[in-house]
Amino acid sequence: MKFPVTVLLAVGLAFGQTGAPAADSFETLSVQAREAYEADRTDQAVDLYGRALKLKPEWTDGWWALGMLNYERDRYAECRDALTRLTKLDQAAGAGWALLGLCEFRTKQYDLSFEHLKRAHMMVMQGAGGELKANADYHLALLLNRQGAFEVSQAVLINVAPQLRNNKEMMVGGGLACLRMPIFPDEIPSADREVVFLAGRILWDVATEPPQVTETDFATLLAKYPQFPNVHYFYGTYLVAHHPDESAKEFLAELKITPDSVPSKVELVLRYLVEQRIDEAVELAREAVAMSPDSVGTQLALGKALQARGDLKGALAAFLEAKRLDPITPDIRLYLVTVYRQLGTVGPMRKEQSEYERLKTEQKNWP
Repeated sequence: MKFPVTVLLAVGLAFGQTGAPAADSFETLSVQAREAYEADRTDQAVDLYGRALKLKPEWTDGWWALGMLNYERDRYAECRDALTRLTKLDQAAGAGWALLGLCEFRTKQYDLSFEHLKRAHMMVMQGAGGELKANADYHLALLLNRQGAFEVSQAVLINVAPQLRNNKEMMVGGGLACLRMPIFPDEIPSADREVVFLAGRILWDVATEPPQVTETDFATLLAKYPQFPNVHYFYGTYLVAHHPDESAKEFLAELKITPDSVPSKVELVLRYLVEQRIDEAVELAREAVAMSPDSVGTQLALGKALQARGDLKGALAAFLEAKRLDPITPDIRLYLVTVYRQLGTVGPMRKEQSEYERLKTEQKNWP
């Protein structure tokens, strides 16, 4: 995908002015490089930008252009190296971090790609075209899904969908998150591609269409794939937001198909708490923790259930375990604040409130 030259120039300028050229030879090479790029003489442009950068290695616009040119030629290692130089020179280059992460995704450096795409997501990309950001966020969502962070992956894609309303490839990626399948799109078994696509189309519906369209597509999905794992769970999570009184039956239906569906148990715990079925909620939460003790979700569900029953020490223990498992999510600190307040433990309560504020600032623009 070749980004328009207007995007190239706008983003390059957003990195800041580079000052007067160091020498006439640099000035000549840089002008010739830009002219070659605008004329689609790609190989010549790459050569000219490379020669100019040897004379002026701090030229951020040049590193950006060289990275873009190599990205367009599918030379992802060379693009990665150019964008690595750029981001060292300009830590605030949001578009640079995004393109760097995309190149690292292509070279299968998934940990680095995740780190840099997440960084780009949380930054404002001044001057960057929406297509670049949407593409970066889509790949970030794929990596989140691969890690098992299905809900966060969906949250990222919900913001991508309005920008790229009819992108069927991205819908497939979204379907993986909706059906909790921690794989990449090219790893989907051929027999499962339709169900994954239908689920992803529903995610796009949620972001772009009125509720009746979403519910019609859900009816199609449920009619065609009533036994496919996590179809009922996915529908249940939709009902939680739109028709909460109808959600429990979908989670119960999922448990008949997938008895070890810990997320369904967690959602039922939360529903039972709303319905004041406290003892059932505690029992189900303990089952979920026994099945998945290293899950933040199960520990939080148990903490909420015990807190509702008045077992504040038990709730505190569960919330502290959730914090141990996930020390960077701000909202976990709020659960601790509430239980410390109920216990009358002022010092720890203030500490957790302070940590919440710090983490919320650090995680700005993160779902």
